[in-house]
Amino acid sequence: MKHASRFPMKQAILAVLLLGSLVGGATVFGLTRHSGLSKNSAETEERLQLAARLVESDPARAVTVLDELNKQGGRESEQARLIRVQALQKSGKHAAATEAATSFLSDFPKSEEREKVELIRLSSALASGGAVATAVRTEAEAYATANPGSPEAIRVQVALARQELQAGDLKAAQSRLAPLLETARLDDPEVFAVADMLGKANTENLFNAASAVGDTTYEVRSGDSINSIARRNGLTDELLMRVNNITDPRRLRIGQKLRVPSIDFTLHVSRTYNTMVLKNHGEFFKIYRVRTGRDEDGTPIGNFRVLNKKKGPTWRPGNGDVYGPDDPNNELGTRWMAFEGDILGIHGTLHPDTIGHYASNGCVGMHTPEVEELFDLITTGTSLEIKGDRDLVKHRVIPAAPLAPPRELASK
Repeated sequence: MKHASRFPMKQAILAVLLLGSLVGGATVFGLTRHSGLSKNSAETEERLQLAARLVESDPARAVTVLDELNKQGGRESEQARLIRVQALQKSGKHAAATEAATSFLSDFPKSEEREKVELIRLSSALASGGAVATAVRTEAEAYATANPGSPEAIRVQVALARQELQAGDLKAAQSRLAPLLETARLDDPEVFAVADMLGKANTENLFNAASAVGDTTYEVRSGDSINSIARRNGLTDELLMRVNNITDPRRLRIGQKLRVPSIDFTLHVSRTYNTMVLKNHGEFFKIYRVRTGRDEDGTPIGNFRVLNKKKGPTWRPGNGDVYGPDDPNNELGTRWMAFEGDILGIHGTLHPDTIGHYASNGCVGMHTPEVEELFDLITTGTSLEIKGDRDLVKHRVIPAAPLAPPRELASK
């Protein structure tokens, strides 16, 4: 890498590992040496290796395995103590990890793993609320700059963005994450978690801020209505009312000043990740997990627009049955946003466990609270891009659930 030599490798690794812990990750170090337990039985060795394997997949269970070994008596080995430190950090028990790492460093001052445990101790202390040293942040920034696009640099940037969000610096986090959200895998837990944090902060800011960049003020005139003002400004009635704390659209007053947020939303669905990104003026605004078609061509690739929007839609699955808006077996849920005829659309689901997988007949399915929020944000005509090949390794194909009869038929 062109500029990597300007940044000491040891410090680079330190920055990556320290900051990586802030997004819930933990590097599980290779076990380069084995000092054994005082009872060096085959069973003990097997249990110890099991704990080592569990650090990534089930860290809490790894700690339990170590606790069970301790009940057999004898002094816990250096290797077992290292696994414990790693597992505690990986499971998010940062205070306990800090304590375990401190104890390890005290008991094994000449350990070959000392530097690794020192990194865990520091990173766990940071994750549990300790102040982040300016020097560490500076080194992390330098590493990310020197190694753009590398997995380690992405972890550093994500961690720094998390810090900025926690500090309330929404603008800095948005600027930092913008390039990552265009290139990083959105099904990466670390990336998705911080993108989700940013989306919630953006939504909160939109709904509750007194004003934001690009907002304008509108003064109500005679003959105005919420609908006419919203339509002229490219907003939904619901959004205009919400940002102005209006509960009754009939109670507008002439001369009343309304905040008009600067909105130009677009939707971007990835069949690869089963995610939907909502952008505003071309910049990331929010991310949602969705479900898409169980068949390869079920959810079509292409560019579409939201053709119509309905609250309390009626569902006609094609077998002659009709499920009314209040029918508890209506798979469309409470909201419908069509994008291909009136056949394919964005809607809720009666089966939230299918979100994130390939489980629809072609529609884009969402969790109910999220589809209701999206309905309030976007207008008819909003552009929708669907792209990406399906990833059948990370996301399952879920067969359609048996249809329960419409309520009217079930009651007969």
